[in-house]
Amino acid sequence: MSCFNSFAMRRLAKVAFLTCLGVAVNACGDLSAIELTETASSQKAWTDVADLVRSADADLRAVGIDRVREGLVGESFTRQAADLLSALPADAQVALLAALAGRGDPAAVPAVGRLADAATDPAVRGSALKALATLGGAAEVPILVKALAVEPVKATARKALVEIRGDGVTSAIAAAAGAADPGVRALLVDALTDRRERAAMPGLLAAIGDADGGVRQAGIRGLTRLGGPDELTVLVDEFLKSSGDDRKALEQAVVGVCSVNRGKERATPLLLARFTAAADDARDALLPVLARLGDPQTMRVIDGMIADPIQRRRGLEALAKWPDSTVADRLLDLFSKTTEEGEKALLLGALIRVSPLPDNKLNDSQKLELVKRTMGLCQRNEDKVKLIERANAIRTIETLRFVVPFLDQPELAEPACLSVVELAHHQKLRDANKAEFTTALDKVLGITKNEELVERATRYKAGQTWDRNKKS
Repeated sequence: MSCFNSFAMRRLAKVAFLTCLGVAVNACGDLSAIELTETASSQKAWTDVADLVRSADADLRAVGIDRVREGLVGESFTRQAADLLSALPADAQVALLAALAGRGDPAAVPAVGRLADAATDPAVRGSALKALATLGGAAEVPILVKALAVEPVKATARKALVEIRGDGVTSAIAAAAGAADPGVRALLVDALTDRRERAAMPGLLAAIGDADGGVRQAGIRGLTRLGGPDELTVLVDEFLKSSGDDRKALEQAVVGVCSVNRGKERATPLLLARFTAAADDARDALLPVLARLGDPQTMRVIDGMIADPIQRRRGLEALAKWPDSTVADRLLDLFSKTTEEGEKALLLGALIRVSPLPDNKLNDSQKLELVKRTMGLCQRNEDKVKLIERANAIRTIETLRFVVPFLDQPELAEPACLSVVELAHHQKLRDANKAEFTTALDKVLGITKNEELVERATRYKAGQTWDRNKKS
């Protein structure tokens, strides 16, 4: 059947069906919803719709499902339409589930829930889970949780747990997380985070003390995104007794709460107060965290430590974690005055990190000047490599001119190739300086053995783009 004939058949079937119901239809077949009540005539109308939905003819079935979605009003018809699900083939079930979700009537939930819980066809079960996200509530959370253990519909169930709404849903998810296996528990904690509700906070706080590492990490991720001053005490407590990956993640969470999240203006003073009152070992652990916040009061503490020969090393290590380039002059001054190689390496590493940072503290010209000054301090090739690779964060033609000479130094040529190509990735910069980029990219193509860089340089020379995600 041609596309035109199929469309025409659907239109004719629709008009004929509605005319039988006594509904006025204009020349284009447009209409408003059919207001039906549970009378003999309305039940006859439903019988006709049900026959269309059950039809083996796809076009007639589509007309019936369209009427379910938009034409029949009332809970009774929702329940009757939902009851048809069990008798339909899979493709019709999928279409009817979408129509029931479109109706937005919770009366369909019992029938939809049965399919979401037990359907063996992944497409049907996935569609039922999607419909539950629209129609269901807290009572349906166990069905969605159960589906997290079923690989073909796992992602759909996870998304449904984020989208489902209603009183008590978040609490139900948190309760389910407490009883689930670790793998599912971690997924539920992530879902709680993605819901972005304050009601999720008890579940996230419980997760960071979980015996399972995956669950702990999920809880920490959640508090990194959603935590505030009220959660800071627990986060710091967990940080101080943690180690390894947990400690790194918890440090990031504390920094996020104090610098990015809601209530950050209250959180940093709380952390400073905790630091001031802490014992020496806790102060040692908290100082680098405070340094990452860039707070002026922390700088005063660091300066005092650097002036104390006993605490100097810890003070320098904290200074090296400062979050922006405002500390650059301090680092340069300390570097020029120290003769201790370990201190020089620490301070130089900090300069390499902060020089090209996109932190809006310096303009591009100032950043490049700091990069050049830092390069003058580098004695080891490994330090020069790090700086060359980071320089491309400053997206100017002057940066290209700084990097290109390193293409002629064999030990630095490969990182220079990377930076040239990264700068060329930015089309406006490349197009505005086409001749210089063409010359630089030609040199890259004659040097690098990296296949990806060869492909990118070739495409950029030709004025083409390159997708970082597809890498093709």
